[in-house]
Amino acid sequence: MIALAAALVISGQATTPPPQRAGSNLTRDLNSAPPSATPPAASTAASTQVPAQAPARATTQALPPIGQTPAASPRPAPAASSEPRTTQVQPPIGQSPTATPRPATATRPQTPAPTTTAPQATAPQPTTTAPAATAPAAAPAPAALSAAAIAALPFSIQLPAGLTITPARAGANASIYRVQRGDQTLLMIYAGPSSQFPIYDGETVRAGGRASVVVTEGSRRLAMEHLFQRATDPKEIHVWIASVEGADRDLAERIGQSIDVK
Repeated sequence: MIALAAALVISGQATTPPPQRAGSNLTRDLNSAPPSATPPAASTAASTQVPAQAPARATTQALPPIGQTPAASPRPAPAASSEPRTTQVQPPIGQSPTATPRPATATRPQTPAPTTTAPQATAPQPTTTAPAATAPAAAPAPAALSAAAIAALPFSIQLPAGLTITPARAGANASIYRVQRGDQTLLMIYAGPSSQFPIYDGETVRAGGRASVVVTEGSRRLAMEHLFQRATDPKEIHVWIASVEGADRDLAERIGQSIDVK
């Protein structure tokens, strides 16, 4: 019995677990252990997120020992700015900051206010209307010569009834007369220093103190114009038939043949 109890005591000592180590020893053992790799869960998550073609390299980070604060990673220094920074010095506690004088600003030129001038009353100017341009009035037609005026001419003429003699425009020291029946001219007479004889083309015949131009029309011979020359003014008297036809032409030729100088 005693032997059995001793055996149980001995076996109980062998099976009794060793006493636990103090906390300080456990911490020392953990600190001396090498850093472990990244937990399997993190590695598995990283492998599932990265495509199979380009597996990402697992990043291992050493864990600091238990009881120590992890060292802060140094941050990159900020890039130097090209513009200088202005550092303002704070005044000591209890003193008011000194006011910084502002740079003087250029004085803006003052624009003068626009001056308004009251309109002056002006007297209305009288309006004058220029007279409308009118064509010069035609000179009245000269009147036919009376029987006394015809008798005073430097030539004699046998004028049938119904015909008139009307003066016409002429040059200096000259006169022109028209033998007319109404408005139709049958014969022209020039009295002046120099005439334009001959006017017609034909045979010039001199007879009775005058030169005549005779034209032949069929079986007829007509004296178309006559020229008289005198020793006193008017020096020349020229008679010619106007452009008429038929009976008027025959009448004009007879009147021309009846003319003679005085």
